Order: sequence, then structure tokens, then C-alpha cells
Amino acid sequence: MIYTAFLILVTLTLTVHTEASQGADATIESTTPSELMAEELIRAARQATMSEPIDIHAIEAALVLATEATQLTPDDFSTWQVLHEVAQMADQQTLAATARENLLRLDPMATTLQLARLRDVVNRAQTAEERLDVYEQLLSESRQRQLDSRVAARLAFDAAELQRQLGDTTQFARWLAESVALDPAFSEAMTLATGFFGDESADVYRRAELLASTMLSNIRDITTQIALAEFLMAFGDYKDAQKIYDIILGENASNPGEINDNLLADIVLSQWAAGYGERAIDTLTQRQIGSDEKFRRYTQSQQPNLSPLELARIHAPFAPKLAVVRAAVFAEEEETIQEAMALESVAGSLLTLSNIYESQGEVATGQVIEIYLQLAWLSLWLDNDVETAKTLITQAETGATLDPAEKQRLEGWIDYHTGDLLNAKTKLLPLKEDPAAKAGLGLIFLEEGNKKAAALEFLSIAKNHGGTLLGVWSRNQLKKIVGASFHIREEVPQLQELMSGVIETLDTITKDPRPPIAIQLSSESNTLPPYKPVYITATLTNNTKIPLTIAPNGPIQPLLLIEAGIEISGLPPTPTPPIVVAIDSSISLKPRESLDITVDLRKHWVGDLLNEYPLRGASISLKATVNFSARETINRSGNKVLVYEVGALGKKATSNPIRINGVRLTDVWLKNAIEESKQAVTTDQLIDLVLLSHVVGDDVIVDVEEPLITPPPGQEATIPEEGERHPLQDEAITTVLTTFPKLDNVSQSWVLATMSNDPTVEAVTGMLKNPNSTLPQLAWLTRLATPFVQDEALDNARLIDALTSENESVQRVAVWVHDFIQKVVKQRADQLLSSP
Repeated sequence: MIYTAFLILVTLTLTVHTEASQGADATIESTTPSELMAEELIRAARQATMSEPIDIHAIEAALVLATEATQLTPDDFSTWQVLHEVAQMADQQTLAATARENLLRLDPMATTLQLARLRDVVNRAQTAEERLDVYEQLLSESRQRQLDSRVAARLAFDAAELQRQLGDTTQFARWLAESVALDPAFSEAMTLATGFFGDESADVYRRAELLASTMLSNIRDITTQIALAEFLMAFGDYKDAQKIYDIILGENASNPGEINDNLLADIVLSQWAAGYGERAIDTLTQRQIGSDEKFRRYTQSQQPNLSPLELARIHAPFAPKLAVVRAAVFAEEEETIQEAMALESVAGSLLTLSNIYESQGEVATGQVIEIYLQLAWLSLWLDNDVETAKTLITQAETGATLDPAEKQRLEGWIDYHTGDLLNAKTKLLPLKEDPAAKAGLGLIFLEEGNKKAAALEFLSIAKNHGGTLLGVWSRNQLKKIVGASFHIREEVPQLQELMSGVIETLDTITKDPRPPIAIQLSSESNTLPPYKPVYITATLTNNTKIPLTIAPNGPIQPLLLIEAGIEISGLPPTPTPPIVVAIDSSISLKPRESLDITVDLRKHWVGDLLNEYPLRGASISLKATVNFSARETINRSGNKVLVYEVGALGKKATSNPIRINGVRLTDVWLKNAIEESKQAVTTDQLIDLVLLSHVVGDDVIVDVEEPLITPPPGQEATIPEEGERHPLQDEAITTVLTTFPKLDNVSQSWVLATMSNDPTVEAVTGMLKNPNSTLPQLAWLTRLATPFVQDEALDNARLIDALTSENESVQRVAVWVHDFIQKVVKQRADQLLSSP
């Protein structure tokens, strides 16, 4: 069979267990020059991918830089991640596959990588038949046991999609059912299965089961909660529908305005249907109070001369649907005054809507007529107002010929209210399929004392239109006739039994004091020396009893937002961009499972800022947000900015500040650093060498420490005259220039990338052991790929030479760096010109 041997090798590899986790990086203690250099390359690669607008030069440069970084640190998970991302951007599928292989080597338990690798295997097949054969092999009973069920579920879903494209409905259904069975938390499969297996031909219980499973597969998706609640309402399970709607209401308790009027109308209807009339009235009252406050503030801004009394008399209008539900509830609860106000609000809302349609001319005549007839019907049903109804019908007839059945229904209701029961019955009886006509017949039969016939009419409406306002009203009329509570459909007890477990699961999530998704932010160390990696770890925990899928539309979004605020002595605080990190090592989080995402801040823009001021040190405050949302707003300066907020099921965490030590620049430190740098054997000594390059400038002041014990004559500390350099600064230059040639190629490259811009130390560029090798040339270019680059860098001789280099890697990076510097220079010029 095709690919059989390879499939066996792949599936066996995926079952190997190691302790690797997402973002597994070297620890601070074991940092090597190779890792330090890889940090610089990765940060530059990320800088390239963030170019605006991004072009082919930036992508090619990022590809070169990330590839070189993986060669320096082949066991660093995060470098392979960056290469994988860039390779996908560049549509380099072979390189992306190589990156995935190495990622899987470092973290064999990463389910997303397992899935990607197996999909690679499938995609190597040239025809649909060959691909289906591969799916059959991968998902055979013997091999399926070796796969994570979540991985197998997605492969089965892929097979189902392929069968659907081929038009094989039977096999599509087979693979879709297999996908759902393997991972019920796979919301994409559950949604498709609900639509396919839960159509009108399925029994009520199966449809409810599918809807409930779909809802639990993604508790962040409010639309599935609403769909299940609507289904339960339609089939008369009002109490369970009300519980689900109340959960939706509770989730938005902190911001009830997020619930639109139409959804709130459904929530109020469910409360009323479940027998909680007072709660329905309270919900309506709270919405009215909130809407009134907003409406009055807006009105006052437009009419500032209004008195407080005049403002208090102003009430915000409700959407027509919510206004009608409010009127029906108040009428049923015998709230006479509120009912009159509610009916007046209904009329106002509908007439306002009709005025909008009338302004559109003849194209909207149909909508205007429909509003008049709707208002006429409501006047007859809820207000017993015959005269208003007649007036509205006459107005409607002036614009169009009314549907005979609709006109007959309205006339039948008019006859009922005027006491002509015989004519009313004659007009309404032929309209057997019209629920409003049947409601009129029920009232007529009650007038005649025929409770049985009336009950049958109301039962028919309640049973077939249970989720509508008229259906709930009819159920209530039937309840008054019978004098007891009852189920309008025989399926309700079954539905209640099913929903008891679903509601219990939702209750455990909503009532648990812990958030469904918890996040903790920690750092490997709160105090770090200069140039060492700044590792932070965000730990996500699923606190629920159900799996939570990590997907763009899932309960956990696959992106983590990290906001870093950096304070550096002597620098004013400035806005900083967020860091967005992919959560891409796991398909989902199982109940109570945690996932660590480790990030080295130096591989992001933070490293640029720390490298620019290594002697001053810095304090870093951090916030991390899972399930964040972004919106565009205008700041005080009138500029458009993005604001990041916590979204549905989102959570934000902060960590203790991280201190990056600087240097207390004294003659004692300088002397010790010179002695250490002369060795340049360890990483710390190499770091001291780079720090020395930042103390040689004439503008750097070296403090002289007074010794605790007075030294012998002739050995006193040298105190330079004001404005003069300290002699140790000249010795530092000598140390840098004499030590640099002794370094290996990687160490020399890192020193090139991070040393100061002082011309006296730039002489080391002529002391490279391998001046034509790729790494030191890339190192020099990366030092220019920073927002702090000087304008003069555009004329840098080494950069200009690199633009025409025969080394393709160097040339590609040079082209992007040159473009990058041009953009930075232009932005500075634009800011200077725009300054007052």
C-alpha cells in the first residue's frame, strides 16, 4: 500500500513520550554564545515579519535569519517555531515540513504538530483515491490506538470533507460520525454533525442531544447557546430554555448593554413562559433604566437647556419585538398602567419604523403595509382596541390590496370584540392553519362556554408554535382552563432528563468562583544580569469539567497577548507595542489540564530596547491576556490606536516586575570588568566585554569609589579632572581590541551585533577570523535592524557592500535592512515636521 512503511514510522514516532513542552528553551544558567546570537537573529526576523507593508524582501530576510538561528540552536523549540511561521508565510512547504519535524523532535507530545505531520503524509498522495486510502490506514483500528483521539478526530473530519467534495454522502456521514465520536469537544465537527444528522427527519431527543453537544463543545460561542434555548422553547421545555437564557444573561451581567433588544425579548419570553413573571418584569425594568440613562445623556448633550424634570420624563424606545413582549407580559400579569405604557411604546416603535420605510418611497410600501397590519393585530389581541385597528386597516388598504386571509382574520377578531360571535366564528373557522385565527376561535369558544373546544385550539397553537409569543400566551390560556401545570408535548420529560446534565455542567462553570480559563504569569527569575534571556511563562489552566479546544473560533483563542511596560532610568515612558504569541502546541486543554507557554522577551522588541541601554538596566512590568479582543479608537492626540480588552471567557494576569540589572559605573567595576574580559572564556566574561564597549565614549562618566581603607602612597585611585576621561576607559578600548581576535566565530558575531556604536570599537570589524562567513555579516546587519538606528546608517560602507554581496543570504538581509532604515528615517522626519 502507498506510504505504508512511512505511516508506520510516523505513528510510532508520535507515541514516544518525553517531557518537552511548548517553548522549551535553555535556562539562564546554561546560556551560550550561540543562544545569545540566535536571540539577535530571531528578533531581527520578527522585526522583518512585522514590516508594514510586508513585502517579499522582508519575508526572504526573515527566512534567512530564522534558518541561521536554527543552525546555531538546533534544540531550541522557539527558533524552530519562528522558522516554521516564516516558511509558511513564504510558502516554502518543504522548509515548513522540516521545521515541523524538528518541533516534533523536541516536543513529541504536541498534538498540533502530530496532526500537521500526518496531514503532510496525506497531502503527498496525488489523487483523491490515494488520499482516502491513507486515511483508511491512519484511522484503522490498529493504528488509531497509537494516535491521540483529538488528532484522529481531525483526520476523520478531513476525510469527511474529502468525501463530501466527491459527493459520497454515505462515506461523508461515516467519517463525520467517527470524528464526533473521537472528540466530542471538536466544535467544527459537532456543528456540521448537528446540521447533517439533526435535520427535521431526526427525532426531537437526537436533535436536542446534538445541539447540547455542540454548545458544550464551545462554551464561548453564544450562538449555540441561543440555538439550543430556541429549540427547547419551540418544543415546550420552557424551564430548561429559561435556565440557558439566564446563563447568557448572567455572563453579560457586568455589561447588560451587550445583549441586544431582540435577544433580551427572547430571554424575557422564556422567563414568562417558565412561570417567572416577576423576573421577566424585573429584567424589562433593568433594561429600561439602563436605556433611559443612556438616552437621557444623549438628549442632554443635544439639548443642554432641558430641565431635570423634562429629562426625567424622557424614556428610551424599545425595539418592536421587545416592546411587544413587554406589552404581553404586563397584560398577562395585570399590570394595567405599565400595560398601557407598553402598548403606547409598541405603537411608537412600529410607527417610527414605518416612517423610516415611508421615506424610502414606493420600494418600501410593502414594509409599511406590513407594519400597519401588525399594529392592527396587536391592538386587537392585546388592547381590545377595535377603532384603532379599523383605522390602521383602512390606512393599509389605501396603499395596497390586502391578502384576503389576513384581512379575514382581522375582521374575525373585530367581530369577536364587537360581540358578533357568529360572524367572527364564520370568518375564523376556515383559517385552520393560522395560529392567530385559532387563538380568536379559542376565545370565542370560551365566550360560548365550550372549554373543551377552546382548550383544543390553544393546545394546537402551544404545541406547534411553542417558541413564539402567541404560543406562550396560548399555553397560559390553556393552563387557566385546565387549572394545573402540564407538558404541552410528550417529548418534554425526555428533554428535561437530557438537559439536567447539560444544565448541571453549565452551572458548575458559571457558579465556580474560578474563571473557566485561568492564566498565571511568572518569570524564571525576577532579577537578571545584562544580556541574559528574559524568560516568562504564561500558564493556562482549564478549570472546567469539559475539554476546551484551542482554535480561532473555539473557547480558547490560539493567541496570547503580552503587554510589557519598560522603565529605564533617564528615559520618559513611551507607548510600546504588544507581543502576540501563538498557542499552538496543543489542540485542546483537557479538564483541569494546564499548558505552559514560555517566551524569551529578548527575542522580541524588548531586546532592542534593552540592548540600546545596557548600562542603565530596566524594570519590566508584564500583563498577559488570553481570549483578548482589539478595537480601534481615537486617542487624545486624534490618532487612531488599538485598544486591547478581555473578550469572552478571557482572563488577564500580571507578574511581579522583572529587574534587568544595569551597571553602577565605577572605577572598581570597570577594573574588574577589564580583568574578566581579558579571559573571554565564559559567557559572563563575553558579556563584560560587550559592556566595556559601551563605557568608552567621552560622554560616559566613571565614578571613583573611595576605598574603605586608605591605600599606601602612590596607589591612590586616579581621579580625572572635570571633563577628562578616566584612564580605565582607554584601557577598556585596548581590552576590547586585543580580546576580540581571540574569540571564536560565534562569539565575535554576537559582540558585533551588540557592541556600542563608538567608532573606536568598530575597528574590531577588521579583526574577524572569518570575515566572509555568513554569520558575522548577518550579525553586523542585525545591529542596524533596530528602531534606534542612526540616519547615517544608510551610508554605512559595510551595508552598501552587502547590498551587492555574492553571498545570497547576506544580500537578501541587506536589502531588507536598507529598506527598514529608510522607513525609520522617513518616520523620524515626518514626526519632526508634524511637531508643533
